[in-house]
Amino acid sequence: MAMNDTSKGADTVPGALPAEDTPSLVHSPRDDAIADYGMDIQSPMLMRLYELWRSRRVGGKLPARGDFDPVEMKECLGNIFILEYVPELDNFRYTLIGTKIVNWVGVDNTGKLVDEIFDDRMRQFYKGLQSRQVPVRTSGKVVWRGKDHVAYELVTLPLSDDKQVVNRFIGAMDFHMKC
Repeated sequence: MAMNDTSKGADTVPGALPAEDTPSLVHSPRDDAIADYGMDIQSPMLMRLYELWRSRRVGGKLPARGDFDPVEMKECLGNIFILEYVPELDNFRYTLIGTKIVNWVGVDNTGKLVDEIFDDRMRQFYKGLQSRQVPVRTSGKVVWRGKDHVAYELVTLPLSDDKQVVNRFIGAMDFHMKC
């Protein structure tokens, strides 16, 4: 997940920052992906999750994890991940990783901290999303497990139990063969 500024239309996304405030490539947690704050989502499944998240933003406030019913998301449950902020560590822990993600990645990282899996740039990426309270679409090719013929797209959506401070993210990944 890189933070390459491709933020066309980022200022039209509820809660998103104008393009000039969007992080640049300098803060990129991964060099093999692009972050899109304009949310130009290609996957129909990811678009439905994003629209569900947007529908839970009542009065411009962020939704909480409890605002989502798994039955509403059954088509993407295997593709879902949830990150929870751990304030005493100033880090994020994967509390849920769907089986389809585990199958593509080749390991179940549920319960692990972000910096146990990635370098500190990924933790900083999530800290930036947390402070800005913005969603992001990320895309790239699968460079792990020798599967660079496969592309992925993911959305990361902020959640807040108190509707003010981001304490979780819900997201999903979709994989497809590159043309």
